[in-house]
Amino acid sequence: MSSPAAYRSPRSLATAAIVLLVVCGAVTLLQLVVDVLRYRAAGDLPGAVEFGDDSAFGLSHWLDLIAYLLYSLTLVGAMVTFLSWFHRVRVNAEWLSPRGHRHSRGWAIGGWFTPVIFLWFPWRIACDIWQAGVRPDASGVRTPLPTTLINLWWVSFCLANMVDALGNQDIDAARYPDAYQQGAAWLIASDVLELVAAVLAVLVVSKVTAMQEERFAEHTAATSYGVHVSAVES
Repeated sequence: MSSPAAYRSPRSLATAAIVLLVVCGAVTLLQLVVDVLRYRAAGDLPGAVEFGDDSAFGLSHWLDLIAYLLYSLTLVGAMVTFLSWFHRVRVNAEWLSPRGHRHSRGWAIGGWFTPVIFLWFPWRIACDIWQAGVRPDASGVRTPLPTTLINLWWVSFCLANMVDALGNQDIDAARYPDAYQQGAAWLIASDVLELVAAVLAVLVVSKVTAMQEERFAEHTAATSYGVHVSAVES
């Protein structure tokens, strides 16, 4: 059985996650430029000439290796900080609203790495966290808050990964420039989707953190007021 949920400020983790997401976005923008160069370089090659490997594309090939290395390094940092933040706000959400969580805290991390269910578990957990941050009315009921931002982030994130897989598959199998261009086109689309997902992720982190801080501040103020009233009455 999990220990009782305790609130801890997500601000420092949120700041680190946002910074690294922005860095990832900048590197993805570089990758977008490189993929456009690769697309153009493939178009400059004779269509009927088979090439051996990516080195046939000259400078764009080496720029792609540099961009890939930078992206891999920043992605690891962004993943660690984002998942740390995600777990923190999941625990906080249970403290704010003990009911209404469809998955236990452990899935806030494990759900991202478990085959098949990673397609929807993190999204459902994010939606539950989102709803837990809503201010309850006088009777304690939380009016459902539209999850449009969460949905857009998750769809763009999943599509970016799927399109990236298609692009890399085509690139790896390509033996002629036109086939390589097709793969590069998929990768360009993936880069755009990743940029959109990064922006939306920053908005999600900012909004969820702000909501939780507001609810905690309200709880602290109400508790302090209650203690003050009790002291006066006694």
